[in-house]
Amino acid sequence: MTKNILPDKLFVLPPPDLPINQQLSEANKVKLHQILKQLLHALELPSAQEALNILKGELANLDISHLSPVSAYSTQTSLKPWEVEDFNDYFKLMLVQTPEPEVCLVWSLLTSYQAFLSLDESDSEFDSTQVEYLKEGFRRYVYLLARVFNLSLEEIQ
Repeated sequence: MTKNILPDKLFVLPPPDLPINQQLSEANKVKLHQILKQLLHALELPSAQEALNILKGELANLDISHLSPVSAYSTQTSLKPWEVEDFNDYFKLMLVQTPEPEVCLVWSLLTSYQAFLSLDESDSEFDSTQVEYLKEGFRRYVYLLARVFNLSLEEIQ
């Protein structure tokens, strides 16, 4: 069953580490362009299983071995560290640092859509209008990442 391939946690970058404009290596530029293009294709497919197969293949192209947990993080708020940790544990988030934030962002986007498709495949009765809104949100996130990574939007469509 698909649920077995889902990660235990969603890896996220601390807000100050989120790139606004990320220069990619030539290899990552080609790889991430292809992955984002495939994600857009998967978002158009009526079959959740076909989309899951695409996502599985694209996730295999991403190396997340260089991710490491952030041990101490200040939210610059009045929250205590245990409160932040409690929140992250509840929502199954892990703050990470990496020399390639672009890989983490794309990996997280793919696994988020994969988790949704796994829920949808488990015969959950989701409102079709809400599903389309969710898919549109994923599409917009793809285009946001393309802008941040300086990838041509026309080439991705």
